[in-house]
Amino acid sequence: MAGSSALARKAVLGAAWTIATGLGSRVLGLLGTLVLTRFIAPDVYGEVSAAAVVVMTAHFMSSLGIGQFIASRPSLDRQMVFNATVYFLLAGGVAIGGVYLLREPIAEHLVGAPGMLEFMPGLVVAMLIDRLWYIPDRLLIRDLRFRSVSLRNAAGELTYTVSSVALAVLGWGGDAIVAATLLRAVVRVATTLPAVKLSEWLTPSPLSREKARELLSFGIPLNFGSLANFGASKWDNLVMIRLFGEHVGGLYNLAWNLADIPASQVGERIGDVLVPSFSKLEPEQRKTALVRALTLLSLLVFPLAVGLGAVAPTILNDTFFNEAWESAGPLLAVLSALGVTRPIGWVLSSYMQVYGRTRTIMVLEWLKVAAIVGGIALLGSIGGVLWACAGVGVAFGVHALASLWVVKRADGVPYTRLLRPLIRPLIACLPMVAAVLAVRYGMARLGELPRGVRLGSEVVVGALAFIVSALAIAPHASRDFLTLAREAMRRRQ
Repeated sequence: MAGSSALARKAVLGAAWTIATGLGSRVLGLLGTLVLTRFIAPDVYGEVSAAAVVVMTAHFMSSLGIGQFIASRPSLDRQMVFNATVYFLLAGGVAIGGVYLLREPIAEHLVGAPGMLEFMPGLVVAMLIDRLWYIPDRLLIRDLRFRSVSLRNAAGELTYTVSSVALAVLGWGGDAIVAATLLRAVVRVATTLPAVKLSEWLTPSPLSREKARELLSFGIPLNFGSLANFGASKWDNLVMIRLFGEHVGGLYNLAWNLADIPASQVGERIGDVLVPSFSKLEPEQRKTALVRALTLLSLLVFPLAVGLGAVAPTILNDTFFNEAWESAGPLLAVLSALGVTRPIGWVLSSYMQVYGRTRTIMVLEWLKVAAIVGGIALLGSIGGVLWACAGVGVAFGVHALASLWVVKRADGVPYTRLLRPLIRPLIACLPMVAAVLAVRYGMARLGELPRGVRLGSEVVVGALAFIVSALAIAPHASRDFLTLAREAMRRRQ
């Protein structure tokens, strides 16, 4: 019993470190990206992003689920770890080396961005270095050394952010991002390798066909799922560059990073919490909890996403962005729609995980990838850039509806029971948008104002308008949310 309590305590503390450092790294990375826009032109930013996505795709394709295999097997013998290391490094060398050898046809014919060729060699080297860090990092996670892992990863992200901004200020342009990526990889390797004995993962051992079969049968399905998750968040950049060029690709990348904040920082965190929460409930209780989770999620994420779309033009015009990036405002306004539909899919995925429907989740993830790529290509060819951005929101909506269909068919939860609670919080966003537009119209008559004043006024008035409208339009959900907040505060005290 004492050992079990110690393990639980170690896991909880480790989770706290992981969440805290992970969130801090994300915030720091976002701030660094925003500062970079002052010194890097959209077309150059688009070229670097395209090169990074191509190299990272090769990495994800060749990971083979080995990291998950090692982290989930606390009693692996050294022969298996050595076998896994050899396969991981060999597969990575082949995939990443292949991308480098084929860089010209990929850049010129597949992506349509010849400028990305300048940045690919440095990014390829950085990824090869990063592969050396990965296996020791998974071993640390296997041994529940979460604090060590979190601090080392945070050091790498801090190195990337500081060095990329500093080099961009010095006029390095897109090479600042490449050099920062190399430095991050070096820091990760230099800080992680000494923490793990070489004998734990580099003890020479015979390669075994049986061990390879065990490793790949476990890892390849997970690898397909990870690749789909990566593709859903990155391959849209390549499609946008292919259709509209590097300049629009850079604008789109910035708009996506901003529009993704409500979904990733709120919706993703809620999804992480829901898996263990659902697992402690009986099947019928899970259905009720699912409806409640969707309702409370909508009350949190909908105003953030819709409000971000409402203030999007002001964000690009009234803050520190220069004129080259102001045209990203309309893209941000349209992309904010993904914040409404994307977290719904996450909650439903958390619900399905409890029942072990991992294969279904993988199929849904690949459906989402196809919907994003196809939606951008189809709508973009019909109506241009903004229609292509709308295709992203439509794709996440398709994924959410498909997930709803799976839950209805498997567990008999009607569509209306899941969707009806979302209507009122969404309607409550309309007065907020009207208030933001009214403030913008009124302040336009005041002439020049200090930077940030217009944005701050729109945010404050919009937030107050939503609070009032939510209490009036969605009173039950609002009271439920306030009750949970008060209970959480009392427990904390």
